[in-house]
Amino acid sequence: MEETDAAGSTPLSPSEPAASVPGEPAALAPDESAPPVPAEPACEPRRCRLGFTGSGEEYFRIWIVNLLLTIITLGIYSAWAKVRKMRYFYRNTQLDGSLFDYHGNPVAILKGRILAVVLLVAYKLSVTLLGVAGLIAMAASVAALPWLLAQSYRFRLHNSSYRGLRFRFAGPISQAYLIFGLPMVVVLAPAGVAALGLGSNGQKPDFRLFAALGLIYVIWTLGWPYLHFSFKRWQHGHARYGTARSSFNARARSFYGAYLLGLLMLIGTLIPVSILAGVISVGTAAAGAQRGGITVGLVVSMLLFYSAMIAVVPFVTARLQNKVWIGTRVASVGFSSEVRARRLIAITLTNLVMIVLSLGLLVPFAVIRLMKYKIESIEVLDADALSRFVAVGVDGSVGAAGEGAVDVLDLDFGL
Repeated sequence: MEETDAAGSTPLSPSEPAASVPGEPAALAPDESAPPVPAEPACEPRRCRLGFTGSGEEYFRIWIVNLLLTIITLGIYSAWAKVRKMRYFYRNTQLDGSLFDYHGNPVAILKGRILAVVLLVAYKLSVTLLGVAGLIAMAASVAALPWLLAQSYRFRLHNSSYRGLRFRFAGPISQAYLIFGLPMVVVLAPAGVAALGLGSNGQKPDFRLFAALGLIYVIWTLGWPYLHFSFKRWQHGHARYGTARSSFNARARSFYGAYLLGLLMLIGTLIPVSILAGVISVGTAAAGAQRGGITVGLVVSMLLFYSAMIAVVPFVTARLQNKVWIGTRVASVGFSSEVRARRLIAITLTNLVMIVLSLGLLVPFAVIRLMKYKIESIEVLDADALSRFVAVGVDGSVGAAGEGAVDVLDLDFGL
C-alpha cells in the first residue's frame, strides 16, 4: 500500500506531471533547452564636461570699468574689482546645469592687500640696508610667503561654492614651508652673500661660499619639477567639497617628463637660433657695419628665443594640467582633462598678436579665449555622485591676507 500525506492524497513520483487544477492554468515545466537570460548591464557613471559661457564683450565692460576706477581711486577699488572679476568667471562656469559662485568680501581683500604692500615695502627696503639688519628684514618678509600662500588658497576655496555647498582647504601650513623652503633659500642666498660683504671691503672673496651658492641654484633647477609636483599634491590633495575629501594620485615623474620635453624643445630651438644669429652678424659685419651686425644678431636671437618660450610654456602647461586633473579625485569622483598642446600654443600666440596690435585693449578677449578652452577641457567622470555630497558648517574666520599677497605679488595658482 502506498503511503499518503496528511490530506490523504497519494504523492506523485518525480516522473509524473502535476495534474492541473480546474479553473487554473496548468503549470509549465521549465524549458532546459532555452538560452539563459542575460543579466542587466551595470549602469555606467554619467560623465559631464564643464562649460564656460563668458564672452569677451561682457568681460571687456567689467575690465575697463575696473581699470578706470582702480586708477581713479589710486588702487583702493582694486579689491572690489577683484570680486567683480571673480564673480563673473565663477557665475559663467557651469557643471551639469548648475553654476559656481564666489562669495569674497572686498573689504577683507583690501585689508589683505594693505598688509601685503607693507611686507613688499619692507622687502624692498631691506635691499638698501647693510649687513645683518638687511638680511633679517629680508628673511622676515620672505618667511611670511608660504603662510600667505596657504591663507590665499584657504580664502579662495572658502568663498567658492557649487550647488550651495562650500569648498574648503585643509592643507597644513607646515607643508607649505617644506615645499617653499628651497625657494626661500634661493631668494635669501644672494642677499646673505652680499650681507657678509664678500669682496666689498678689500677682503679676498671666499670662493667656497660662491660654490655653495652655485650648488644651491643647481639643486633649485633640478628640483623645480618636484617642487611643482609637491605644491599640486598639497593644493589638490587637501581640498574639500562639503564633507567630501580630495586626494591626489599623480606621480612626480609626470612633472619631470613634461619639463624635460619642454627643455628639449627649447634646446632644439636655441641651436638653429644661434646659427641664424651668427650668420646675420657675420653677414652684416661683412657689409661694413660690424657693431650693427652684433646688435642685429642679438635682437634676432632674443626675438626667436622668446618666441620659442611662448611655445614651450603652453606645451608644458597643457601636459601638466592633464596630469594634475586626471590624478585628482573628490571622494569617489574622478576627473579628466584633454588640453591639447598645439591648440593651447595656437591660442597663446594669437592672443599675443591680438594684445600687441590692439595696444592692450583686447586683453579681456584673450583672457576669455584662454579661460574658456582650459575650463571646457575638464570633465567630471561621475556627475550624479556630486548630488550625494553633504554640506558642512562654514567657518567665517578665514582671513584675506594671503589673497591680497597673491594679487600684489602677481602669483596665480592656475588650474
